[in-house]
Amino acid sequence: MKTGRRLPLRLPVRLLAAALVLRSAGVGAAAFVPGPPEADQPTGATGREEPVQVLHAGGGIRWELAPLRYAGTVSLDGRWLRLEDGTRTTQGLVFNDIEFASYVWQPWFVQLRAGLGALATHDASRSPGGESVGTDSGALTGRFSVSVFPVSRFPFELRGEVSDSRVRGDTLGTDYRSHRLTMSQAWRPETGGDNYNLNLEYSRLQAGDGSEDTLTSLRGTALRQFNEHSFELSAQLSRNDRSESDDASRITLISGRHTFHPATALHVDTLASWNDVRLRSGNAADRFEGRSDVRQISSFATWRPREGEWLYSAESPLYLTGSARVVDAGAETDFGEQRVRAMNASLGASQELTREWRLSGSVSGSVVEPDAAARSLSATANAGVTWSPEGLSFAQWRYTPTLGASVGSSRSTEAGARHTLGAQAAHGVSRSFVLGETDSLSLNLTQSAGALRESQTAEVARALAHSASLFWQGTGDGSSQSYVGLSASDSRTWAQETGHFQLINAQVTRRTQLSRHSSWTGALTWQATRADTTQLDAFTGTLREASPGWQRFYSGTLGYENQRVFEVPRLRFTTLLSVNSQQLESRLAGDIDAPVERISESLESRFDYSIGRLEARLSARLARVDGRKVAALFARVQRRY
Repeated sequence: MKTGRRLPLRLPVRLLAAALVLRSAGVGAAAFVPGPPEADQPTGATGREEPVQVLHAGGGIRWELAPLRYAGTVSLDGRWLRLEDGTRTTQGLVFNDIEFASYVWQPWFVQLRAGLGALATHDASRSPGGESVGTDSGALTGRFSVSVFPVSRFPFELRGEVSDSRVRGDTLGTDYRSHRLTMSQAWRPETGGDNYNLNLEYSRLQAGDGSEDTLTSLRGTALRQFNEHSFELSAQLSRNDRSESDDASRITLISGRHTFHPATALHVDTLASWNDVRLRSGNAADRFEGRSDVRQISSFATWRPREGEWLYSAESPLYLTGSARVVDAGAETDFGEQRVRAMNASLGASQELTREWRLSGSVSGSVVEPDAAARSLSATANAGVTWSPEGLSFAQWRYTPTLGASVGSSRSTEAGARHTLGAQAAHGVSRSFVLGETDSLSLNLTQSAGALRESQTAEVARALAHSASLFWQGTGDGSSQSYVGLSASDSRTWAQETGHFQLINAQVTRRTQLSRHSSWTGALTWQATRADTTQLDAFTGTLREASPGWQRFYSGTLGYENQRVFEVPRLRFTTLLSVNSQQLESRLAGDIDAPVERISESLESRFDYSIGRLEARLSARLARVDGRKVAALFARVQRRY
């Protein structure tokens, strides 16, 4: 039987013909026709044709929405604030939010989400003088997202959101509305580690007084890997504008990196980057504008010969390094413009003569060419020897001494010839204490001394440094983990100028499971530094910039959580204390997720209760916001549907 073009309606006919042929092959043979089983005689239908599926245009894609799924919340909020100047504010809020979700054709094809919310508020404010002001307002919120091939190698996502800070209930300062739009596209091949990402974000914060903070950010990354090579490219462009203060910033960062790592012990890393920062601050009467840009390309290579390669020695391993760098930097302000170009190249080698003795040497040359001064050339050569034995053990202590000597020579167009001769010595003791079965304590004490003689000065630079560190780590009975670290160092230098540098660092982390439902965690980092003057370091021969007085930095969190307060199911209690002396996130620096308020200290306690679709929260908070004390009380009742 010949077959022609395959038409959908011929399928049942061909199956029926095949069944007749089988029936005629022998008497009594049964005929089986594919499809649904025949109904019982005599009332049922004797046969039924299978439905014919017609392929639609677009390879079978059906451009139709799946049934909508929706969920929503209704909440009633109350917030009371008291500011440091005595101002009191009261706010009542009703908010209803509903979200819809669907997809086109299949869930892996296109996913759609959209949400809409409405809020109504009543605000009352009382000044320290007793004057009261009340206002009523309303607002709408909304959001949407479109995800194309969300679980594929090339997902695309578009998201937009209009939100109100009053809905979150955790703001302690000025209320604001947020408009945000995000678009992202990624791609990766079926095999290998290559990947490409592109992300565009727009954010606008609008306060109640009409002031706006707008930030636009564009980021892209690309990674391509081969057997011995890898290429990485990243770029970021951000612009921030603030209408209230007329501050603005534009930051451009572009970098490319190439890594060459063959099967041998050779490793070459090359980095090229361009950074451009433009800042504007102040109003028209007292405005400051500045710009700085840095363009550089650097390459660093290391090589350790292996067996069978040139310069290989099993008894005296050799380690070679080389680097080259070209920099072009400039700065421009209202007071003028400065620009400087510099080039530097170095080559170093280190060889282990024995397990205790190591010989090292390096040569380098640099060229510095500023626009406002003459070009400067310099060449430097250094050599050193180090003795580092394995150390001695006595009782449970371990003693490790180190001795070193160095000689250097340099010549520059500005300072002429300069020769240095230095010696360094260091020793330290360490011990580990076992405290029970789960705790341990480590102690380290070191002392270092150095002297450096320079041909251009008659005085010998001397330095003495001490450091101590103590670390404790424990796991308790298995329900807690603890770590405590404390370190301190003191360095003193005597040369043309006497200098003094001190550093203290402390770290504490703890997590304890108090019971089945309660636990507490804590983490604290504290650091203080002090440098009295600009000094010549006898260990490295470099100048150390100093700032008088102690500089202190700290950050930490302490939290307690109980999942079953007063033995009431689903009643939770949480207390959180946080302190931070620095806020590294900034929208002015291009961080789109940076907080609007700078909260340096915060103590919050809250109760959460849920039963079915009903949720309730009561919280009290004390905080320092932008240097001002704020006390807040917040209550919320919310129902999901």
